[in-house]
Amino acid sequence: VRRNSFIVVLDPGHGGPDPGAVGSSGLRESDVVLDIALEVERLLTLKGVDVKLTRRREIDLDLPPRVSFANKVDADIFVSIPANASKYKRRDINGLETFYFRGWRGRLLAKRIQKQILRVSPGSPDRGVKQGRFYVIKNTRMPAVLVEIGFLTGRLDARRLDKAIHRKRIAYAIAKGILEYLSKVVWKEKFERFLNEDNDI
Repeated sequence: VRRNSFIVVLDPGHGGPDPGAVGSSGLRESDVVLDIALEVERLLTLKGVDVKLTRRREIDLDLPPRVSFANKVDADIFVSIPANASKYKRRDINGLETFYFRGWRGRLLAKRIQKQILRVSPGSPDRGVKQGRFYVIKNTRMPAVLVEIGFLTGRLDARRLDKAIHRKRIAYAIAKGILEYLSKVVWKEKFERFLNEDNDI
C-alpha cells in the first residue's frame, strides 16, 4: 500500500483489572490480545501504515473511549481483537470468527481477515463472518470488525494461543487481511476522490 496514506486503529480487548476470559492454564485474554495487537502494529508500520492502539499496556479502558478515539483520529478502519470463551469452559468448543456491523466494506474487511487467520490455524473450525452488534463496531464511523482469535477455553485454541509463535502467526494473518483490504478498496476510493476533486493545476 502507499506509505503514509492510511490510519488503522487496533483495539486489544479488555485490560487492567478486566482480564477478559481466562483459560484453564491461567492464560489471560487481555495479555494475549495485546501481544497480538502490538505485533500487528509492528507489521503494518513496516508497510507504511499509520497505526494507533486504543491501549498499549494493562489499563482499565471502557468501550466508549475506544470508539471516541477511533472516530477522533478519523481512521480508515477499526479492528477490535478479543478472544472467545465458551459457557462452562467447554474444551470441545474451538474456532475462529470475524464480525462486522454493517456495509459491504465492513463485510469485505471481515472476509479478508477471516480468510487469513484460518490459513494459519489449520484444524480450527471456521465459525464464519457474521454481523454483530458489538458496541465498538456499531458506534465507529469507519468500516469496523471484531476478530475473535480463538477460544481460550478450547482444547485446541488455548494450546495454540499459549504459544508466542502462534500469536505471531495470527498477527501476521490479521495484518495481511488488513493490507489486502487497504490495497484493494480504500486506496482505490481515495484515488477516485482525488480525481473527482476540483484541483487548480
